[in-house]
Amino acid sequence: MPRRAATAAHLVVAKTARQVPRHVAPAARRAVAKTGRQVPRRALIAAHLVVAKTARQRPRRALIAALLVVTGIAAAALAWPSADGDGQGRVLTRTSSTRITAGVGWTHRWTAAPGGATDAAGNQWESDAAVAQGGGAPKELAAGSSAPYRYSRSGTPTFSLPVPQPGTYAVTLSLAAPERGAAPEAAVTVNGQRVRLAGTAAGRVRHATVLVPVTGDTATVAVTALEHLAGVTAVTATMARTGTDPLRAELAEEFDGTGPLTGWTPELGGGGWGNGELQEYTANPANAARTGDGRLAITARHDGGKYTSARLRSDFTAQYGRIESVLAVPTGKGLLPAFWMLGADVATTGWPAAGEIDIMESLGADRVYGTFHGPDGSERGWERQFTAVSKHGPHRYSLEWWPGLLQWSVDGVVQATLREEDLGAKQAWVFERPMFLLLNVAVGGRWPGTPPSSTGFPQTMYVESVQWWR
Repeated sequence: MPRRAATAAHLVVAKTARQVPRHVAPAARRAVAKTGRQVPRRALIAAHLVVAKTARQRPRRALIAALLVVTGIAAAALAWPSADGDGQGRVLTRTSSTRITAGVGWTHRWTAAPGGATDAAGNQWESDAAVAQGGGAPKELAAGSSAPYRYSRSGTPTFSLPVPQPGTYAVTLSLAAPERGAAPEAAVTVNGQRVRLAGTAAGRVRHATVLVPVTGDTATVAVTALEHLAGVTAVTATMARTGTDPLRAELAEEFDGTGPLTGWTPELGGGGWGNGELQEYTANPANAARTGDGRLAITARHDGGKYTSARLRSDFTAQYGRIESVLAVPTGKGLLPAFWMLGADVATTGWPAAGEIDIMESLGADRVYGTFHGPDGSERGWERQFTAVSKHGPHRYSLEWWPGLLQWSVDGVVQATLREEDLGAKQAWVFERPMFLLLNVAVGGRWPGTPPSSTGFPQTMYVESVQWWR
């Protein structure tokens, strides 16, 4: 139970201590202390035991006082405001009861493992036996999978997931490869949506996320096809939006026309930018301008022994959604073109505490990188980096960003998924805050290194579109 919730419950006990006989009050305090280590269901059971004991031993006034303990615990543990201040009461206990306070960020997890499972982060995964219809019986996978992914349900099951209120839910299916070892590109069709998954060299469990609008109290998730996959190992539902209307593009940049660029602010200067980079960022149209054919050109130049380029920050700032850009990167070595995001409060919070999401970085070869950064108490924080093959030419780079979830795709193929429970004990998840976008071409630095003489200039990244769907 959160610290402030425990404090609230203790205040209830303090109040009842004046009313409940001496030997009953310590029992109530023990029940409250126990809730600090247990999920609310067990906490309420513990508190109900106090009520039962009170009912047998003391008069009606003591019973009422003990019931106040139960009420205080339930209210403090369940009606907890969200960290981002949306006033919707984010449920940090991740329980699926339809009678609790809910809101954006509510999450519940189910696993094919009989009897449920507990993951490394301490999250409880409920058995899917009560929510799965059809498909094969759970089958144990080869050793090495973590607890929630140790069993797989083959075939094409349909899941009926209880949710606390209408809204749009980000439902993530965890999917097993046919066997250990390398696995080819795969796909799953869910509620009519075909989600492609990149191949994996290690046969790891892969994750596919779809948005499911719900008008009642059940999210229906129908798996109708599995391609190069053994089955569903787990399913997670997270409330992504309170509405059920389709996503709409709140930012839709097509870069048509010519003239001054609007909606983007140049960030200026040199000094290495924390990576020992060589360029100076300018507001010169020679470094960033619309081309007149529906593209934005960001150009790195080397004139008079000096490198110049552009770094553009979006005026648009938001939280959650589907973010994507179609762009073509330069191929010269010693360059670092990027499409990325920073926490909107980075100027006051600092890096890496504000969080960073790199939707596309390239070193000029046929490979791109998607990387997530956050704090862990060290100077440079933690990072999780993923790679994808991306031949020369324009490609679509996408991010699905919902509470507790980041999913990175290239040309519609899911390359990687990172969730809050995937982080280590000292690694903080900091992606529940507004962020802005950045487009830039860096030159040199620790990563990617100084441009060799074979890299000619100018070098240009062409951006065809940027969209943010919410």
